[in-house]
Amino acid sequence: MQHIVVHAGFHKTGTTAIQSFLAANGKHLWPHMALVLPARIGPVSKCATLHSVTQDPLSLEEYHSRLTEFLHTVHIGKKRHLLISCEDLAGLIPGRSGHDNYTTCPVLMLATKVAIQDVFGSDLPLTFYMSTRDPDTWLRSSYAQNLRVSPLKMDFDQYSTAYRDAADFAPVLTQTQLLLEDTPVMTQALEDTSDLRFGPATPIIDLFPLPAETLAALAPPQRRNTSPDGALLAQMLDLNQSGLDEDDLYARKKALFADYTAALNTDTPAP
Repeated sequence: MQHIVVHAGFHKTGTTAIQSFLAANGKHLWPHMALVLPARIGPVSKCATLHSVTQDPLSLEEYHSRLTEFLHTVHIGKKRHLLISCEDLAGLIPGRSGHDNYTTCPVLMLATKVAIQDVFGSDLPLTFYMSTRDPDTWLRSSYAQNLRVSPLKMDFDQYSTAYRDAADFAPVLTQTQLLLEDTPVMTQALEDTSDLRFGPATPIIDLFPLPAETLAALAPPQRRNTSPDGALLAQMLDLNQSGLDEDDLYARKKALFADYTAALNTDTPAP
């Protein structure tokens, strides 16, 4: 039977590795499933992040409407599965633009379920998969991400105090399951997937009854986000606190990170 799976987050839980794996193996997966990755669903996920900030009924309705419209363009026929993987469907990452939690995730997932069933009916099995991570590791990873792409001025101690609750995914997952009722919400921590066959993508792939020859053809995930070291984070924090205008700040940090990753790739010390 066809199966629809929505991998909707959370941020900084191996989502880049998962999506890179899916993209790299698209030619093997395509005969069996339609893949929807972040670039394809960008206008929809922007509505999700907007609602997580505004938390008003109109933005939630806009999200449902945009997602429904998009899903009408996805063709799975009578045999293929559907896999949607986009962490922004869970809302804006905490720590960005004063946003501090995932409390709107449950209603966003309910709106997602309603849109999917509006388009594909309620008979097809539907599963939500939410990847998680150890709270302390997640806080460090999300801090590095927000420091790099936003004008965050907090040091890590301030950040971890302010966003400690956001790193506790259990209440959000419990509320999500309550709202989705009999639709399963599956989850696995990133640190528990490192030894699995396809890394963090394994729990998702296991949800589909793929032929043995297809599984044998899949290459393991290769790409991972480059995690900045302490020295680079300190430089980025200094830039964020320097009073530079937004364009100059973005350009300086982009160049700094580019130099850092280039140094890593050539095995030379980072600047």
